[in-house]
Amino acid sequence: MIFGKTCARWITAGLLAFGPALFGGSIFVPGADGAQTNVGNGDPFNIADFELTEMRYQQVYSSTEFTNPIVITGIDFRVSGFEPAFSSTLPSIQIDLSTTSAGIDHLSETFADNVGSDDTVVAAKGALALSGSAGGPSGVFKAFDVHIQFTTPFLYDPSLGNLLLDVRNFEGGSSAFFSDINSSNDSVSRVISRSVNDARGIADTDGLITQFDFDAVNAPEPSTYVLAGFGLLAIAGVCRRAR
Repeated sequence: MIFGKTCARWITAGLLAFGPALFGGSIFVPGADGAQTNVGNGDPFNIADFELTEMRYQQVYSSTEFTNPIVITGIDFRVSGFEPAFSSTLPSIQIDLSTTSAGIDHLSETFADNVGSDDTVVAAKGALALSGSAGGPSGVFKAFDVHIQFTTPFLYDPSLGNLLLDVRNFEGGSSAFFSDINSSNDSVSRVISRSVNDARGIADTDGLITQFDFDAVNAPEPSTYVLAGFGLLAIAGVCRRAR
């Protein structure tokens, strides 16, 4: 019986060691304060209702929300409150990510000062199709099903600084209000302007609750998984013979 438990531990350890590198995952920020809210905000994707045709939007996320380096492949939002389901295409959107030295609730109102040296266009300028299911009351967890897939993944190492989302909305458009949080004690904040050409914007403590989809960094080569698979099979064979 003891040997059987030992075998089970060996196999479980092997699966845990290779599972994260193989499958990646997702994480939403803020993780503690953003678990559920029916409060919403339209910026920067739902601005036509406010008779706006442009917006520059930067949002910073605390590095403390992330444990290890990751390759971010997309982001997700969720429809807030009692907003209906929606489907729309925004005419012209560009999204960048970078690592920033700017702090939470301390973004510079000068956009260029917040952008890190590793600034990457993760979603090239162009039309962006968005859709999402209806919102609902607080306490009913809603899916992060408003998905934006990146054309260029971004390698983020939280040990190097906070994460900056930089959205340029060139031609307005309507979508829905997405869940957000407005607090001086959470791990997000933003700066916005009504024109993509403005050098400066207005900073506040608001921020969209954002889910990041990611792949693990330094995943082993396929041959490593093959060898690991043979190793797990060998352990299982030893365990069977020992019964």
